[in-house]
Amino acid sequence: MRTLICLIGLLLPSLSFAQYNRKYAELTMQADSLFMAGEYEASSKTFGEALQMKDFIQGVHLYNGACAAALAGDTETAFKRLYARLEREKNWYTENLERDDDLASLHEDERWMALTDSMMVRKRRIEANFDKPLRRRLQMIYKTDQDVRIAFMAARNRQPHDSIAEAEALREMQRVDKINQEQICKILDARGWVGSDKVGDAVGTFWAVIQHSSLDVQKKYYPLFQEAASKGDISKEGLAMMEDRMNMFEGKPQRYGSQIVDDGQGQKVVYQLLDASKVDEWRSEIGMEPLDDYLKKMNAHR
Repeated sequence: MRTLICLIGLLLPSLSFAQYNRKYAELTMQADSLFMAGEYEASSKTFGEALQMKDFIQGVHLYNGACAAALAGDTETAFKRLYARLEREKNWYTENLERDDDLASLHEDERWMALTDSMMVRKRRIEANFDKPLRRRLQMIYKTDQDVRIAFMAARNRQPHDSIAEAEALREMQRVDKINQEQICKILDARGWVGSDKVGDAVGTFWAVIQHSSLDVQKKYYPLFQEAASKGDISKEGLAMMEDRMNMFEGKPQRYGSQIVDDGQGQKVVYQLLDASKVDEWRSEIGMEPLDDYLKKMNAHR
């Protein structure tokens, strides 16, 4: 199931404001939870309720809903959702379709080959002018960035708690972050911003690595990310999160409320806000959901 990984409060950009609807968000979150609990039929049904809200449909939810349907044995619904995403997103494709075990039950259906053929046609068309070596390099960097965070969170949440394992996982994350930062900085210093027209969705690796870097590194490359946001290579939400993170590192209040910290008693709270009365106005201007909805999703509070 392809869902975004939310690690240590560093989220990839959320639903845009034009597409955000509280009920839709609640239903898809519920569907995801049911999926993770192995309740595939209920998950598929809940995705179906959300996907009836056509003005707010997100492609990832069509895909995740297809995975739930396939695992529930509902082949018709699974294909319907996959083809709906193909129709809605003319440039969407995934390299991992055939390796996704959630969809294994669909492989013997004659529609499966047609689907994978469509993916290959799209891939060849879209990647015709890609810098493929750089794309692969960025994909590998992103994988290491996420893998060490998954390992760290696993060690942190282990019961009973193992402080030695957590410390070792933290050191490994810091080691990998240093290597990744060096690689990404070399690329940005040598080539400037390399956009999605050359590396596709791997462009997000630049944001992920720099977002995990020191304040000095973030401030150095922030103008490049402003340029990238103006081109649509990263979202305005992503830029806002970087701005909030830099302000937090400098001990300043944050504008958008994206940064969450530990209150020292094991509770997650939003870091100091610049103006609590205006935060939702600022968030809506750049396509972020209301702060309370975000905090609920993050199991945090003000």
